[in-house]
Amino acid sequence: MQPLNQNQSRSAIGRILFFTLLIGLAITYLLFTFRGLTSKYGMDQAQIGRQIAKGEGMTTKFIRPVALQQLKESNKAIDFRQFHDTTHPPLNSLVYAGVLKVFGADDPNKFAMSINQDVYKPDRIIAGVCVLFFVIAIVINYLLVSKIFDTRIASIVAILMLISEHFWNFAQSGLPQMLMLCIFSGACYFIWSAIQRQEAGASPIVPVILSGFMFGLLALAHWLTLWIFLGYILFCISYFKPRGTSAIFVAIIVALFVTGPLIYYAQHSDGALGTAYYYINGRTGIGQDYSFRQLSLPGMDVRELIMRVIKTTLLQTNQIHSHLGGFFMATGFFLALFHPFKKNGLGSFKWAVLSMWVFGAVGMSVYGLSDAATDPNQMHILFMPMMSAFALALINILWSRLPASKMPGLAAIAPFIAIIVITAIPMVINLQNAFSYSGSKIVAGQFPYVQNQVLAKYIDESEIIFTDQPWAVAWYADRTAIWIPSGMKQLGQIDAMAKQSSAKIVGIYLTPNIVADSFGYQLYGDLTPLTVNMLGYDNNQGYAERSPNTRPLISPTGGIYSHRVAMSADGENTFSPYGFTLYTNIDPKTRLIENESEAN
Repeated sequence: MQPLNQNQSRSAIGRILFFTLLIGLAITYLLFTFRGLTSKYGMDQAQIGRQIAKGEGMTTKFIRPVALQQLKESNKAIDFRQFHDTTHPPLNSLVYAGVLKVFGADDPNKFAMSINQDVYKPDRIIAGVCVLFFVIAIVINYLLVSKIFDTRIASIVAILMLISEHFWNFAQSGLPQMLMLCIFSGACYFIWSAIQRQEAGASPIVPVILSGFMFGLLALAHWLTLWIFLGYILFCISYFKPRGTSAIFVAIIVALFVTGPLIYYAQHSDGALGTAYYYINGRTGIGQDYSFRQLSLPGMDVRELIMRVIKTTLLQTNQIHSHLGGFFMATGFFLALFHPFKKNGLGSFKWAVLSMWVFGAVGMSVYGLSDAATDPNQMHILFMPMMSAFALALINILWSRLPASKMPGLAAIAPFIAIIVITAIPMVINLQNAFSYSGSKIVAGQFPYVQNQVLAKYIDESEIIFTDQPWAVAWYADRTAIWIPSGMKQLGQIDAMAKQSSAKIVGIYLTPNIVADSFGYQLYGDLTPLTVNMLGYDNNQGYAERSPNTRPLISPTGGIYSHRVAMSADGENTFSPYGFTLYTNIDPKTRLIENESEAN
């Protein structure tokens, strides 16, 4: 066996250090700093995945009022206990279903939380799946960038991805972005292969078809990626020969992928677009949430949509750095567009990336994009590896023309070291803060326990509740939850629908989050007294006598839910201004006695 030369030794040491850092960060984010899933959309897809793992199909325990209205107006049966989801694309939930089944998490009782637990174990399973896809995406991008440029650029891109706080935030959210990053990176791999084949005079059809399969999977992970696909179709038409043939092939493939879910939507809602259509109403967050909570079918205001598209486009332009995950290098891609790279096909590939990004940005403008660190509509981060690679290649070319690049040792790669250090700063700061607070028991850590154990003791699996956090109730408590509608009249209408389908709604469950919602946006109409009561009513301290306007919290619901249960993680029936409260028509003491008898 021949001894390794100096370059081979350095390469081997570099790989060892990289994988050591990778394993260390994965353990840190999954075991030490992880506080549970951070996205309601992630929780929602996780609970749908558990329903699939149970053998219930694409059903959900999170019921949106607008979905009820869709079924009513299309004269379709409403089954509250077997409610089909028409909001999310299926791929991420299917992946979660398989993993949850493997770990036995399709049985919620298997991972019942104890009061000393801050993290729900299935949360960690879901986050582990996201981290796995993240690792696969890093490997795919390393291989792709190595083919396009060289191993130096590929190594730096891999390091930048690894030390990105933005990527790790998404990995802990439960959102499909890491799955999407993996699939999109695979699509880019096949696009580059197709370009290379055409440049060499061979037929590009095989890698083009494979890229079509990747875009089909990508659409099933997030419908918004169809906008990215439109950019790819435009590139196929303008570049691959014979003109239009490749575009027809990939369009047919993607259409075959999405046809199944669209038929499913049409069967279980009022049309092929399902409840997902209402994502177009308003920016991610308040506007969309309000639409989903309406027991009506909101129309689309074209004028308002146009104004929002313009506003969001300007917002994306001004904040492109943060939308690209804080990678200042990724924005250098736009400068690289003006550089005539000599390698065959490289110029065409950069225009393919630009075309897909532009159409993706338009889609984000149409469907909304917030400033949240893990916005569910965030597509920019899918382009970060490729954009960063082009920017790094340009820097490498410019740096190689300077005498300093010929210096020995690390001085020869000084710009790249600086880029890595700057990129790592947010992660270092956030990890330091996370470890500083890791020893204290925070209220957020008690949140899953209250849902998983305390609430589940008062509500049977066959019963239904209204709540401001239905995604959390569905995931942590495994109970069917209806999103609180925007008014008392709609509350009664939903209750009537439930009685017609022999379903039993037994109460209203409020979390501390509703306080900010009700005061900040007045989203609950004449139900607002029910929400503001959480700040003004306390049997022990007599706030009701001093604040009489907050006392009649039961009257808006007609006196149906006459029992009030204040919950806390320690199990005591106490109330705090930021506590969890259940208003129910079932005697809580009787219910607890029944559950204890069944347990014994």
